[in-house]
Amino acid sequence: MPTVRDRFEGLGLRAGQFWVLPDVETGYFYDSNVFGESAGENADSGIYVSPSVTLRSDFGRHQLNLKAGLDHYEYLDFSSQSRTDFDGELDALYEVTSDTVLRGGLKGGKFNQEPGDLEYPTVGVPTSPGEYYKFDSWASIKHTFNRLSVSVGGAFDFFDYDDVDGVDQDFRDGNVTTAGGRVSYLASPGYRIFGDFRYNWRDYNGGTIVDSEGWRALAGVEFEVTRLISGELGIGYNEQTYDFAGSPTTSAFSYHGALTWNPTPLMTVKLNADRTIEDSTFNQAGRVQDSAKLVVDYEVLRELVFSPSVGFAYNNYENSSLDDFRIEAGAELEYRVNRFMSVGSRYKYSYSDVTGPGLTDWDRHLVGVYAKARF
Repeated sequence: MPTVRDRFEGLGLRAGQFWVLPDVETGYFYDSNVFGESAGENADSGIYVSPSVTLRSDFGRHQLNLKAGLDHYEYLDFSSQSRTDFDGELDALYEVTSDTVLRGGLKGGKFNQEPGDLEYPTVGVPTSPGEYYKFDSWASIKHTFNRLSVSVGGAFDFFDYDDVDGVDQDFRDGNVTTAGGRVSYLASPGYRIFGDFRYNWRDYNGGTIVDSEGWRALAGVEFEVTRLISGELGIGYNEQTYDFAGSPTTSAFSYHGALTWNPTPLMTVKLNADRTIEDSTFNQAGRVQDSAKLVVDYEVLRELVFSPSVGFAYNNYENSSLDDFRIEAGAELEYRVNRFMSVGSRYKYSYSDVTGPGLTDWDRHLVGVYAKARF
């Protein structure tokens, strides 16, 4: 079943065997805590523009899809925080036979770290955005033998951080290589039992973040109950061994959940949750991260969509008393004026509860209004 947001897309322009869906959004925003400070917050407002274009194939069996976008934020008082981000994504699917499918893709771009991020290694409050470049690639092959499906694949992620306020960030540059696969069995219509295993190699340029190797194993169920609810749930274990003298192995219970639910044709509910081991600029043994996000899209009227959301991330730093618990909650209201134009407003609240020497809590409010054109 199409999600509520799918029905808010533009009609698209036909170009051979592709559909082209361009759009552009512009608006005004207010930021209550530009630098993510715990005291003496600095507020500012500004304008932004976000053009993007999506290219979707219409090949029948195979697929080739592309998407590219740009975001420019211009702060009116603190011009040092003005920034331009861009990103792009390509994904492809090729059916060798009805039982064998190849998938692959590329994505990446230039991004900025959120203010108040603990992994922002600067002296004091940074006066400029923390820019970084990230590029990901992946490929997999899946074959189905009656009720049994087997897939194997790999991924390579590369990231490069620019210096911030004269503080060298090169030690954060690196790459992550991942290889693994999944075996699943169709136990009954709509339900597949699966086992999933991934091994990773993480390489950095040196400094606080050190090289490591690790793995994550999950067992669970994939489900598609009619066309109304689909997703997967898995539980397991993950482990990461860091390459320095006397390094302990960081390990933890792990879980993964992804759910899309359409309780009615007017509502779409999406939930994602994960527990992983992430690297850290503070601690050579990394951190265990729990994260979850819930988003609801509700079609109040045919032309009006209300989208509340809530999420959290909890980081437990190994061999340290440092903990970071962050909550993000917000809502969006979008009204479609006609099939080409819509207007709306957004609100986002961020709160960080930090436990550690010399660290304090902070919060931030982002409010904005916008207009969007789709073609």
